[in-house]
Amino acid sequence: MSKSELIFRSPAGHEIHRQEDTIFINYNKEMFAFSTSQLNGGINRIQHSFNHQLAQWVETAEDLPGGNLKNYLEYNARRLGLDSKRTTGLITSASMDNASIVHQSYRAASLLALVTAGAGVNAVRAGEPAAYDEIYYGRFVPIAGTINIILVLEFAVPIECLARTAIVVTEAKTAALQDLNVKSCFSEGGATGTGTDGLIVACNVDGEHLFSDVGTQSRLGELICTAVKKGVTEGLIKDGL
Repeated sequence: MSKSELIFRSPAGHEIHRQEDTIFINYNKEMFAFSTSQLNGGINRIQHSFNHQLAQWVETAEDLPGGNLKNYLEYNARRLGLDSKRTTGLITSASMDNASIVHQSYRAASLLALVTAGAGVNAVRAGEPAAYDEIYYGRFVPIAGTINIILVLEFAVPIECLARTAIVVTEAKTAALQDLNVKSCFSEGGATGTGTDGLIVACNVDGEHLFSDVGTQSRLGELICTAVKKGVTEGLIKDGL
């Protein structure tokens, strides 16, 4: 197994490493995370998160090592030497070479966004006809192309704000797609995302709450949106959009 390479250390001490086809974050303390992952998804306490590029195309999730997405994510956490019970992770077909890291700060608050983006074959506009059926629970055919976002708030926020951040991040991602005039691969409409986008938002467990609002008209909302928009824009351009 190859050694990981440190590619970024935030002012708060969180470290972003790359090991071959995966970029992962070692947090310098236990964090709360809102995650769309099958591995410790929802809201949980974590110590690590990662974004993993699939090495080869698979026809269904059953073809992955472990037979499903959750087991495959656990396998990759262990491969990286991470505690799978305290880790959450995302998968994508986008290259880790095209990752974008954006750091923002305002007074005592700082945050960073780690983004990989690909939309060439999977860009979609919300509300379009489905591209596939879930034959039964957990069985479906993957489609290439994903925008994965890991957002790290280097301070504490109320738990309801952590959950609401998903709305703000999604709006910022869609705004970036609109600014780049990305069209859906399935209609003439403007894309609002891809069919497989993933999100992890982490924040401190303890500490003073510097913000109580993450809405797009708030200062924190502005910081989140500018970081995410820049990250998505850079990722899509690096991917050849």
